[in-house]
Amino acid sequence: MNHILSASLLSLAFSSISWAQGTTEPQSNNNERAQKSQMATDKELWQKFSNLSQQKRQDFQLKYNNSQNIFNQKRIFDTIESLDELDSIFNDHPATLNLRGACYVELRAFNKAKDIFNRLIQVSPDNTNLLFNIAEIEFVTKNWQVSHDLFSDIILKVPASKSLLRLCEFKVLLCKLKLGQEKEAKAIMNQYDRWDDSPFYHYSRCAILYHEGKVIEASKTLRDVRIIWANSNILAPWQDTLVEFGYIRSFYGGDIEDEIPQTEE
Repeated sequence: MNHILSASLLSLAFSSISWAQGTTEPQSNNNERAQKSQMATDKELWQKFSNLSQQKRQDFQLKYNNSQNIFNQKRIFDTIESLDELDSIFNDHPATLNLRGACYVELRAFNKAKDIFNRLIQVSPDNTNLLFNIAEIEFVTKNWQVSHDLFSDIILKVPASKSLLRLCEFKVLLCKLKLGQEKEAKAIMNQYDRWDDSPFYHYSRCAILYHEGKVIEASKTLRDVRIIWANSNILAPWQDTLVEFGYIRSFYGGDIEDEIPQTEE
């Protein structure tokens, strides 16, 4: 079965082609020389993009948005072709590189994806979206301790974005289950109630139920969350996480009910 990883990555990719997006002000405890080098690099790259004509920048934005839409449709090779067209306008823009990295993850070319994300980190070392993507690769390649540590670090850095924060906490919970830390995993689960305004409440409980072998109860929880959160785009990163973890099939590989026992209503 082909695991679906793209939603987790794309939903956390650069939402705008603005070069500076996702960067943060240098931290006071960072090496001053590295800060100056970082700022110079950002300025140089941004100036290069700004030198394009307004029409080319607009064309780039439209084509990039189209590439994202194609990617959302799981048309990975079409996305790569579209990214090649974008590179002909402006080569190696961070947003297109990030999306290309997501394509490589979808194709399970993890080393190529890591090379891209690590390259981008040199431009935006504090970008939590990129840090997430690197941690996600460790997750899908089942390096549970490394993934656990990376996601835990992101939680400390993430801005006031509940969706990203809760997803990282969910990843840490799952890693703890694989590392035999059930008590700690349940403690994370119990941090939030159903009024938290995120899918975390249901998906965290679903994961614990699956871990305990309570498959029927887990299936009911998944059905509940799909009713409460009718927008599949919101659920996709959470759904894909359970797919990669091995609990369920994805939206694109068959219905949840295909792999879990049914009960009489």
